[in-house]
Parts: sequence; C-alpha cells; structure tokens
Amino acid sequence: MKLNNVTELRPDDFAQEDRRAVEQIAGILNPFMQQLVEIMDKRIDFENRVENYLEIEMTVDSSGIPVLNNKISTGKTYVRGLPVINAYSTVNATITPTEQPFISFTQLSNGFVQVNKITGLPANQKFRLNIIVY
Repeated sequence: MKLNNVTELRPDDFAQEDRRAVEQIAGILNPFMQQLVEIMDKRIDFENRVENYLEIEMTVDSSGIPVLNNKISTGKTYVRGLPVINAYSTVNATITPTEQPFISFTQLSNGFVQVNKITGLPANQKFRLNIIVY
C-alpha cells in the first residue's frame, strides 16, 4: 500500500482565530504522519517491528532433542514461531546443517519457551542459531 497525498497541517492555511489550535494539533500530528509515511515506504527496522532477533547456541542429540539447556528467553509474552535465519557450527566450519533447521517448542511463562526438538542439525555438534522470534 502506498500513502498518497499526505499533507502536513500548517497553521497559515487556517483562519487567524484557528491558527493557535491548529499549531498545537500539527505539533502532534505532523511527526506521526511522517513516521507513518516512512514505515509505509518500507523504511522500517527491528526497532519498529514486533519481532525479536536472538542468537542462541544449541547442541542436539541424534533425535534432535537439545542437550543441556532447552529453555530460551524470547523477550515476548507470546511466541508464534522461531524461524532460523542462519546456523553455523561454533567448533568446525565444515560442519553444516543437513537441512533448514526447524525449532519445535512449547510456550512457557515469563517470556520463555522450551525447545522440544530442532530438526536439520547434526548430532552432538554445537551450533549458533540466529533466529527471529514472532
């Protein structure tokens, strides 16, 4: 969607008796309209989105079950998904995922999830996963 015809409020465009009120309203509304236009022009970053970016380290067994800690602090009260955008071995750069990693999880309280299984990672290899929290 493209926003058309966004015009700033200018006190000079109004009758003399309305200019003070318009000036006060414009001081609030004009910056908001500018931010909205920038967002709609695809000038948005993670600070303005509802997702979080996390880097975690995980090791899984041959079934994809996490070894050691299986809890992640997500920074969100409700998590819709945890897509992996990058995965690499922290020990040996020649070891790579066997397929796109997928994280199966259970929502816990206080912004935590429990990782039940991660597919696509070789067993017993420590991986750093870059994930987006939706």
